[in-house]
Amino acid sequence: MDFPLIWNYLPYLLHAALVTIGISFVSLVMGSLIGLAFTFMRISRSRPLQIFVWVYVWLIRGTPMLLQIFAIYYWLPTYGIMLPAIVAGVVALSLNSAGYYVDIFRAAITAVPTGQIEAGQAIGMRPWQVMFRIVIPLSVRPALPPYIGQSINLVKNSSLVSVISVQELMFTSQSIYSSTYRVAEILGTAGLIYLAINTVLQVLQTWMEKRLSYYTVR
Repeated sequence: MDFPLIWNYLPYLLHAALVTIGISFVSLVMGSLIGLAFTFMRISRSRPLQIFVWVYVWLIRGTPMLLQIFAIYYWLPTYGIMLPAIVAGVVALSLNSAGYYVDIFRAAITAVPTGQIEAGQAIGMRPWQVMFRIVIPLSVRPALPPYIGQSINLVKNSSLVSVISVQELMFTSQSIYSSTYRVAEILGTAGLIYLAINTVLQVLQTWMEKRLSYYTVR
């Protein structure tokens, strides 16, 4: 193990890790918002909206993430929509994660006891008040584990945007070991950085679950 080599290239890998974190964070926020909006469409009484979301989820889950990235970056320009590589990567990650967040949010929302909803209606709450004051707060805790799990997948899937030359952690790692031929050292270090990022998410999940459990008990 060539530790001097790792130390020499570590600043470049850490800088690339910041790009990975930025891409992942923006994609997580956008994917969550899109997923939440699609969840409301999925549980609405509008049949066309339900069908639209069902087809969207079917397409996202039924096609490889790599194909989705290529479609956004290489196919959209044929229709005059040209996106920078990093923007195309964020769009692809956001749309992909939204397809999974939909069912996570829907399952958590539909798991809220009907008695809680009826109690809100009984005191005169409007439907949107019931949703935002009762249903969504009560659905946070059951949604948290699968939500964090999918968010970890998002961070790992961010490595795929290296194929369109986004200079994130995996792209930088490939560039370094292509010139140094020290694959084990560079990829091993990159793997530890990915592990550290996802460990933070797992710790955040544990902390949030404890906090939510505390407030539930109180």
